[in-house]
Amino acid sequence: MSQLNFGGAAAVPKNQLLQGSAIAALVAGILLVTAVLPAEYGIDPTGLGKALGLTALHQAAPTAAAPATAAAAMPANPALPTTVPPGSTVSAKGEPRGIAIASKQALPYRSDTMEIVLAPQKGVEVKTHLAKGATLIYSWKTQGGEPVNHDFHGEPVDAGEKDFESFILEKGVSESRGSLIAPFTGVHGWYWKNKTNLPITVVLTSSGFYRDIYKK
Repeated sequence: MSQLNFGGAAAVPKNQLLQGSAIAALVAGILLVTAVLPAEYGIDPTGLGKALGLTALHQAAPTAAAPATAAAAMPANPALPTTVPPGSTVSAKGEPRGIAIASKQALPYRSDTMEIVLAPQKGVEVKTHLAKGATLIYSWKTQGGEPVNHDFHGEPVDAGEKDFESFILEKGVSESRGSLIAPFTGVHGWYWKNKTNLPITVVLTSSGFYRDIYKK
């Protein structure tokens, strides 16, 4: 009876196995010296890693983490945005750079002064039409120094009943001043509420690139 060979292949001689293991170890050693050490640790005993550009990988790794370290050391200022426009790093010493918003204006510059009479226990609105990116600057005060409630706000074109944004809210103030670069196209302006039993006159001075100004 003949012998059955369940392996389906002849046994490999022992000396060939040893020879194959030695070749594999040699290849691994070459890769370690010429590729792994230069790329991972910056060690390049043969000079081949530099020639192949592998040492540059090791040198680039610390540089990539540097911006995050610098940003973490920068003192936080919640009043200023910290996003830097591409290609610009100019800022005042010790101060995070804000977002630069500059644009040409289609409308001519204008300046207006209005007197608004607030009846006792009543409120009045004054509005302007501003395009997105247009600037509005204002200053107001009550004639006799009386306190009023103030809401500087805006709403986009075709806004729903609740589609508005209050930019500055103040209670019991007799004067205020501020500026706005419109975040959307729409109507922007002021609301004053007289909480007293006597009429109050508000004197408003405004300037900027708005289309009109009117009492609502």
